[in-house]
Amino acid sequence: MSAGAVRALGVDDIVAAALRVGTSRGFEALTMRALAEELGVSAMAAYHHVPSKDALVDLVIDAVLADVEIPPPDLGDWDVRLRELRRRSAAALEAWPGVDALVFGRPPTTQGWRLMDGYLQILLDAGLTPKNALLGFNVLHDYGMARSIIQRRLREGADAGVPSDRPAQLPALGRVEAMWSQIHEHDLTAFADTLIVDGLRALLSRQRAAADTP
Repeated sequence: MSAGAVRALGVDDIVAAALRVGTSRGFEALTMRALAEELGVSAMAAYHHVPSKDALVDLVIDAVLADVEIPPPDLGDWDVRLRELRRRSAAALEAWPGVDALVFGRPPTTQGWRLMDGYLQILLDAGLTPKNALLGFNVLHDYGMARSIIQRRLREGADAGVPSDRPAQLPALGRVEAMWSQIHEHDLTAFADTLIVDGLRALLSRQRAAADTP
């Protein structure tokens, strides 16, 4: 490829190539060298467009999260909006298996900040104090990222059952073992959503009670 053709590459070309690498080889294999190979340019030419692997990963994350729309207030009460935003966020990550692992533990990207603001606005609209809204967001974020990674492993065929070599003298595990294979992905998602929303409602009630106490 000529130098002129290299200069003609845009951000969309870079992101599309990075997503192809992630889809075909796994996002853990996304490197500047792999990007250059996918684009058909030299490694140095790739650095002309993206200064580092971290910058490349940020571009990929932003591209995946960009289409997640923040539910507007007229969609419904805060809990309806919260569930919907969580669903949209999860769907965006599930569409690109492996991107969840890139997001987890990294500083927020531009789109990550936007989604964080959306979650916080919903929690503040619910009536949470700023501190509790921030704490609530962190719980939602950490659960959502961990759940996404676990669900991907399940879809990839990881064993979700009780290990056959578990000690036999553990009575609680013995009682639930029969249910292990009957719990499905949608059960976990629905249960977690209910648990989180009910917990937030209880927190709101305690806040109001404390505010009403002379």
